[in-house]
Amino acid sequence: MKRVYTLIISLCIMLSAIALAADGGVPRIAKEELKAKMDKGEDILVLDVRTGMSYTGSKTKIKGSMRMAPNDIEVWSKNLPKDKEIITYCT
Repeated sequence: MKRVYTLIISLCIMLSAIALAADGGVPRIAKEELKAKMDKGEDILVLDVRTGMSYTGSKTKIKGSMRMAPNDIEVWSKNLPKDKEIITYCT
């Protein structure tokens, strides 16, 4: 039951993020801008928040990114650094 609850919460968060992004509420970054930040050595944290199958089935991964399961967002989001720009990506 707890897993279903966590999944529902995660989906709500993702759907809210999608709605905000469509409305312009969440800043977006182009892949070229991300690459430039990484090339400059900027202090950023890149999180790959794809679901398990999307992640394992993909050959494309950003070097240096951290894989964080979206279903566990309640756990890992508490430990994110407050002093870094955090960039998430999924497909």
